[in-house]
Amino acid sequence: MKDNSGKILLAMLAGASAGVIAGLLMAPDTGEVTRTSVKKWAGKVSKDLEKNLQIGLDEIKNMSGDTFGKSEESNKGGSNTGTTGGNATGSTSGNA
Repeated sequence: MKDNSGKILLAMLAGASAGVIAGLLMAPDTGEVTRTSVKKWAGKVSKDLEKNLQIGLDEIKNMSGDTFGKSEESNKGGSNTGTTGGNATGSTSGNA
């Protein structure tokens, strides 16, 4: 079977858009009032979207920082332990 999810999603989006346009054209308010309310709604949606996007970006930064921080700490810990152990062993062996 073919995957038709893209076509279905596109059809739903087209139907929703047609419904919104039809609703605006048949609205009982005048064009000026409708435009004003649409501008207010779009501004609110824009602010909400920006807020949610910023929260998502902050979460991604925190997750990537935690991941990179743990990787760097384990690499530093492993390198320091090997270097310190090698020098201590080499110094001890050389001095004895």
